[in-house]
Amino acid sequence: MAASAAAMAAQPLRRMPQISAPVLFNSTRIFSLYSRQLLLPAVSAALPAINLNIPAWLGGIWESILRAVPKKKTSHSKKRHRQMAGKALKDIKLCNCPACGQPKRQHVVCANCLSSKIPHPTSPLKIRTDERR
Repeated sequence: MAASAAAMAAQPLRRMPQISAPVLFNSTRIFSLYSRQLLLPAVSAALPAINLNIPAWLGGIWESILRAVPKKKTSHSKKRHRQMAGKALKDIKLCNCPACGQPKRQHVVCANCLSSKIPHPTSPLKIRTDERR
């Protein structure tokens, strides 16, 4: 009877797949983890859950971090309000025109100087007529 009990105890071990060491080293990480679970199912089931040693004062903060999630879905109207809200305008940099002294935008031609140099579109144009043709 003792021999049959030992044979029965060894029988589940024979049902397990046998993997040689070189195959384990050449296999991928996922396959090796899977094969370890197949080879040692009782050991993996017997291990307790991972226990993190977090200090007590950090535990309270950790609870608040885990609970800091939205309670309800943001409504469509709130999303639209945020999207369509007025954005801050960029500041306009002004300087004085070196030619006429009038304020103008930086890196832009002075409107006062430009209007004095270019004839107005409503003013009569001087058409040059040459008698030589």
